[in-house]
This record gives sequence, C-alpha cells and structure tokens, in this order.
Amino acid sequence: MLHAFTVDVEDWFDGIPIASETKASAERRLRLGMDVLTGAMAEHSALGTFFFLGPVARDNPELVRGLVAAGHEIGCHGWSHDLLYSMTRERFRAETADAKKVIEDIAGAPVTAYRAAYFSVTRQSLWALDVLVKLGFRCDSSVFPVRNWRYGISGFDTAPGPVATPSGTIFEFPLSVVDYPGRRLPATGGAYFRIYPYALTRAHVRRLEGEGRPVVFYIHPWELDPDHPRVPFHWKPRLTHYWNLRSTRGKLLRLLSDFSFEPLGKVMEHEFK
Repeated sequence: MLHAFTVDVEDWFDGIPIASETKASAERRLRLGMDVLTGAMAEHSALGTFFFLGPVARDNPELVRGLVAAGHEIGCHGWSHDLLYSMTRERFRAETADAKKVIEDIAGAPVTAYRAAYFSVTRQSLWALDVLVKLGFRCDSSVFPVRNWRYGISGFDTAPGPVATPSGTIFEFPLSVVDYPGRRLPATGGAYFRIYPYALTRAHVRRLEGEGRPVVFYIHPWELDPDHPRVPFHWKPRLTHYWNLRSTRGKLLRLLSDFSFEPLGKVMEHEFK
C-alpha cells in the first residue's frame, strides 16, 4: 500500500512561540535538516509533499526547484505560521493567496495542496476550507481527528475523502489516528514519531494498512537537526519540540525501509479513483 509522506518546511524557530525580533535574528539552519531528510528519501526511493511557508520558499528558491526536479509535490503551509483560528477570514485569505503565488512562481507549477500551521483547521476555523476552495486548492491535510490543547476535531471522519463547502468540494486527508478502547491516539509523525518507540509506530501503520487506509506521515526538517538552538518558551510546546530529537534519523530510516511513500496527490489518485 502507498502511504503519504508529508513535510512541513519551516526552520526551527518558525513554529515556536518566541518574539518576532528573536526569529528575525535567529540562525538559519533549514538546509541541515533538509539535506538529511532528502538524502534518506532518495536512498529509499520515497517521494513526498513538501508544504512550504511562503517566506521559506521565497528565501530558498533553489530548494523548491530541486524538490520539483526530484519528483516531489510542493504544497502551501501559509505565510505567518499563526493559528488559523486566531485570524480573520480576510487575513487568512490574503496570507494564503500571497503564499500560494510566491510558491507557484518559484516552483513553476500550480500548488493545490495545503496544510495549516499547527493543524489549526478546527471547528472554530472550518470556514478555512471554503477559502481554500476559492483559492484553487484541491487537497487539504490540516485536520487532526484527536483532542489536543492546540488543535484537533475529535469527531471528524478519520478516512480521507471529499468535504463539501459553500464554494465547492475539497479532498481532506486527515492526519492518521488509531482507536483503542476508550482512547484515540495519533498514529505517527512529528513529536509522536519521536516519543513513540519505533515498534509502536510500525504497528500503527500496519494496523491501518490492514484496515485499507493509507497513512499520512508528517515531519519537520528541524527534527533531523538535533543540535539546533535551545531557547526558552512556554513549557507545553517546548516539552515536545526538543523531545528525543536524536532518535528521529534512525526511526526515519527504518520507516522508509519498511513502507512505501508517495506525495498526497499520488496517493489520492491511486487510492481514491
């Protein structure tokens, strides 16, 4: 079975709550993690969807073009990396349109896949799917069907499929989860990938395969750069941001060896004709 490999392309400081002045002067280390990631994927003939923040694409055009040339799909991760439910509808539309245009101009191809910062399409911000349809997106992967302090729609359908909006239909690839008696857990990806022993991640993927469901795996380049700076910020996000970073590369190599991965668009075409 083909599974979806997705990457939220942001530097180590983009997704943590620190002052904008600190971010502006922070050391740029994106290529360190990206080189490890793309090397591992090439070694195992894996392709993926790389969701770029607009400013990251603007500042790294050669990286975007190199990924396109290698056969990867390029998606949009927005502009500011702020929570969608903290934005007005108009701000979201303007930021997303700007990011989409910048990324498309660099990639030389339409960008039709989107992922919200912090998976922040929640019940408060489901209106964002309608905006995405109006902007020309065909696929979204922002809904996490779990309950979390920062994101999640716990009752959302766990199976990928079309979602109707006032402006048309968008195909939603929710992040993968597994159900246990009385509890639902994220299947794999990000901090969960680092926190779980690899055997549990592998068991989750195999279980979802047995149910006929492709997995949506996600990772950030900074998770493959364990020496990126330690800075103080709120204890909740800090706890998971730095957790077990040195385990990521070894686990990733095992995952890529055990399972087959393609971009979201390819999985959508293959599994949902």
